[in-house]
Amino acid sequence: MRSLLAALLLVPALGARAESLVFENVRVVDVRDGSVSEPVRLAVLDGFIVDADAIDRPDQAIATGGYLVPGLAEMHAHVPPMRAGEQVVHDTLMLWLAHGVTTARGMLGEPGHLALRQQLADGEVPGPRLITSGPSFNGSSVASPEAARRMVLAQHEAGYDLLKLHPGLWPVVFESIAAAADGLGIDYSGHVSVAVGLDRVFESNQGTIDHLDGYAQLMVPEDHALYGTSPGLFGVDLIGGMDAGRIDDLARRTAEAGVANVPTQSLVENWATGDVEALMNREAMRWIPADTKARWRQQVEQLRESYDSEEDAARYIELRRRLIKALHEAGATILSGADSPQILSVPGDAIHHELKIYAESGLTPVEALATATTNVAEYLGESNRACFEPGCVADVVLLERNPLEDIDNTRSILGVMRAGEWFNRGRLDRALEAIEERAGGTSDTE
Repeated sequence: MRSLLAALLLVPALGARAESLVFENVRVVDVRDGSVSEPVRLAVLDGFIVDADAIDRPDQAIATGGYLVPGLAEMHAHVPPMRAGEQVVHDTLMLWLAHGVTTARGMLGEPGHLALRQQLADGEVPGPRLITSGPSFNGSSVASPEAARRMVLAQHEAGYDLLKLHPGLWPVVFESIAAAADGLGIDYSGHVSVAVGLDRVFESNQGTIDHLDGYAQLMVPEDHALYGTSPGLFGVDLIGGMDAGRIDDLARRTAEAGVANVPTQSLVENWATGDVEALMNREAMRWIPADTKARWRQQVEQLRESYDSEEDAARYIELRRRLIKALHEAGATILSGADSPQILSVPGDAIHHELKIYAESGLTPVEALATATTNVAEYLGESNRACFEPGCVADVVLLERNPLEDIDNTRSILGVMRAGEWFNRGRLDRALEAIEERAGGTSDTE
């Protein structure tokens, strides 16, 4: 480890965007077929992978060893509002990048995020590529089909990448959103409103269902006392009526509908289970300001009041994990997303918790890794991402250890390349140390 880090720290022009760069003696992880190459030479020119023989004298040469994997994606991210301050926004972006996230799908956007998206693309601000929704479609923002159509058109013309669905939509409004969005060719994704339900979502072209929203309602049999009652947050109020025997059929229907899922399971597990003190004292919490940590503690304690018992909370988590496994086995697409930064979900760190949960739910390490790499590229229709052939975008992560042996090895980051710009371990650590200093320390003492 020490020799690899030393090699990385000695690379010249550490923070510069080099025109050409070569990785020497690296093993390439092909997520598509689950293979790991012999040590090879991989060349990058102007942000794209090129034939290794095309560059004899690169601007930077990194002789390290290690394992190259595609950059990771956080498909349910929350970029802070610009009113939170430039530093808060930039720190969030750097936390994602430092943990290997090179694509973030912002699920509650605003006009300022459009300018930020361009700054990230131009390399003016370090961070992942940003895909952003606009302000959300919910029961308050769109109260009629006419308002929904106008809002769809306005967000499409403004240049947002997708539409974010929040709760509170009536079926007629949802159908208006779907029809207008389908006509314009813009994705709509997010929550499943109670009045809409999964059945209508399966019949639509909704891109993703986030948080496994809507499944709990269909897991309650019609003759159960809880059938048709308020589901609560992500179905938590229906635990007593949820029938595990319905999971396989729901997974099959999801696959047939072609809708993807962004489970955000790590977020829900933080809410439901585990020792609060231990969660509050995770190493990653050192990057979170004291006032935010205090608010998160209060919120998680309030959320846990939704569960009648620890046994109910454990059953709820187990049913969701079984659903994740069933969706995967049925051929439904799963995309990694941790809803960071939200309650106890630290940007970047949370995606590694998410991937580990997928593995614990029954996915192999390579299948879990695919949810953050190749599945995302396929979902977005991007054949030149999450790959290593000439012409692929150079969004890659260099790991010390093989992630196909243990998904936790995605944390052994030696460096991150974003569109050809190399962030070595030293540069990432300096950025993280500065974020920690601004956050005010390492311990949860509030």
